[in-house]
Amino acid sequence: MKADLFFTNGEVVTVDSKFTISDSAVIVGNRIMATGSYDELKGWIGEDTDIIDLEGKSLLPGIIDSHLHIGIHGLLKMAHDVKKYKSIKELVSDFQEKAKNMPEGGWLRGWNFNDHTVEELRLPTKEDLDQISTKHPIYIQRVCGHIVSANSYALKMAGITKDTVPPDGGDITIENGELNGVLKETASNLVTDMDQYSDEEYMEGLKKAAKDYLSVGITSVHDLGGRDNHMMLLQKAARDPEFHTRIYATVVKLFENTPNAINTMLRAGILSGLGDEKFKIGPSKLFLDGTIGGRTAFMTEGYMEEEDNKGISYLDQKTLNAIMEKAHIAGNQLTAHAIGNGALKQMIHCIDYVTSLDGREDHRHRIEHAPLPDEEDMKKIKELGIVINLNPAFLYEHGEDYKANIGEVRVHKMMPVKTLLEKGIMVCASSDSPYFHHYNPFLGMYELVNRKTKKGMFIGFDEKISIEDAIKIFTYNNAYASFEEGIKGSIEAGKLADLVVLDRSILSCPSESIKDIKVEMTIFDGKIVYENKAAEINGGVRG
Repeated sequence: MKADLFFTNGEVVTVDSKFTISDSAVIVGNRIMATGSYDELKGWIGEDTDIIDLEGKSLLPGIIDSHLHIGIHGLLKMAHDVKKYKSIKELVSDFQEKAKNMPEGGWLRGWNFNDHTVEELRLPTKEDLDQISTKHPIYIQRVCGHIVSANSYALKMAGITKDTVPPDGGDITIENGELNGVLKETASNLVTDMDQYSDEEYMEGLKKAAKDYLSVGITSVHDLGGRDNHMMLLQKAARDPEFHTRIYATVVKLFENTPNAINTMLRAGILSGLGDEKFKIGPSKLFLDGTIGGRTAFMTEGYMEEEDNKGISYLDQKTLNAIMEKAHIAGNQLTAHAIGNGALKQMIHCIDYVTSLDGREDHRHRIEHAPLPDEEDMKKIKELGIVINLNPAFLYEHGEDYKANIGEVRVHKMMPVKTLLEKGIMVCASSDSPYFHHYNPFLGMYELVNRKTKKGMFIGFDEKISIEDAIKIFTYNNAYASFEEGIKGSIEAGKLADLVVLDRSILSCPSESIKDIKVEMTIFDGKIVYENKAAEINGGVRG
């Protein structure tokens, strides 16, 4: 038996239990066969072996993003990114031109709006959006994804009036006794659910998203929710031999606080772990609150200059426990969106309750986001074996906004990664793409190592960690969160040949340049599926 791919003369970051660094790696078919020195492994080289000279650059395990929304990422490529606009006035003017080229009744969508970066320092209202058109349904989604602004046409389609009672866990904003078009949390679904994409559009979006992820070295994703029917479409995508992304699919509907999705899967007898190496059913998930940026995360204390505003709580403790009890007893993994510390405490209490019922070990129940655990929270998290899934790049992009919303003291307590690791807590990290605009995992690693925003502010500087720990979080730890550390997450014999070649040595480059790392090659299932054509890969040595 000879190697199909032979990587050599590089920095093979194995992420094994000793964090061994080798200079060569052997791939046969879709499996890693060996790592070591060139002299130890050269016997694997045959006439047809593709020899790849790494030229001292890093070879990493395929990156795993443990929380993103692949379907939504794809769909938003069909919408308009509004981050570039400096003002609502500029957005309205540009969208007026877009509307002129669309048939009446066609949806006009914008996403990635940040009220902290426009001149008006507010969200668009229906009056703003009505200036664009009253003959097209229009909505603009805030960068967090939890808030939309809609025009009168879209509000009328959704049947929303000033007298509409908002759904549990949502808010329909009223100003001076009238609708202003801003819909928060579960209420945003009233409009977005009207905007239906075809299965063909959804599938095309999935393929585009997967290509984006491969370009930054992501070979596996944990999908944390999409539109109706997305679970079936994810499975169809995974069956396509040209779709080069492994999916761990969460049972949930975005921004919904009902047990509908969970109960549907339970009635069908479908549990966490069902599937294969390409597609697998993940945890049962609920949304418990909103976001700090949108001031809707459920907090135990109020927001700055809004002491009475403690965010939005989707569910009370009793209801949360009852829903999750069924899923846990059936054998499912559990998780919840919990950004505010109030929501975090709810989910900790829930996991404490359900695990007391049967004593199940190695459940690997998760909590998504969870940026503000206190000492008591961390004690219970460790005791219960909860996996914490953070989004470090949020600090890079939104750090100043968080400081403005929750203040100096709380912002520096966000994402205490070093403390969590020292306490023996399993920490994962992810992008939450597309609700954090960029899915580049090296930006997340940069933030874990530097704790520095794009504007240069340090947040929780004492919680920075080593690049080795950051790599392990984005590979092995994220594989652990889906019970798959036995088949991926490190470069070890017998594991899947999902690998990434970088444009430099990640272990020796300056920490400030980690965010600038580019991927030169991505290998999925033993095949080269992405190459950066602009880069000098392997000095021309290819067999």
